[in-house]
Amino acid sequence: MEWQEGGGGGRALFLCGACGEGVIWEWWGASRPSGSSGLIDNLSISLGRQWPEPVSGNAPEDTPPTVANYFQQGTSSLEVGNFDAAGMMFRKCLETATKIMSDELSMQPLIKRIDALAKAGRLTEDLASWAHEIRIGGNEAAHEDEPFTFDQALDLRNFIENFLRYAFTLPSTVQKRIRPGQSIS
Repeated sequence: MEWQEGGGGGRALFLCGACGEGVIWEWWGASRPSGSSGLIDNLSISLGRQWPEPVSGNAPEDTPPTVANYFQQGTSSLEVGNFDAAGMMFRKCLETATKIMSDELSMQPLIKRIDALAKAGRLTEDLASWAHEIRIGGNEAAHEDEPFTFDQALDLRNFIENFLRYAFTLPSTVQKRIRPGQSIS
């Protein structure tokens, strides 16, 4: 299916090879994508914007580099259809983030670390619940015989992205707003 053709390009509906869902791409080039199957790389076209927009692989601002790297690895795995790997990487992201949040709890198992961070007020109850969903989902991706699905991996990605915003971006934003010598009471 193709529409808005003109000037050597247009927009076309493609099916994602990873999740099987439809993706609309702007394209231009010598050949037409309609009726084509296989890899986009095999077509003589260039691609522009896409809808829906691709999920960013970038971790939220001020996420520590190691945690951001695991987040990016999880997102990359999600994008290419490696959903089990994505689930495991998002759990590893949580594992490392909670160790950074509380060095004194770093030797505790993740389940106890999450609960201790919530008890100390470092996580809200709702965020601790999300963290447990990431922990359990990552465990399922690693240990269950059933393959992890796109939706399961995407849920973990969205949970961990919000977790990282709460754990690192928001505190950093507050600290940047405080002037030297000023305190928040």
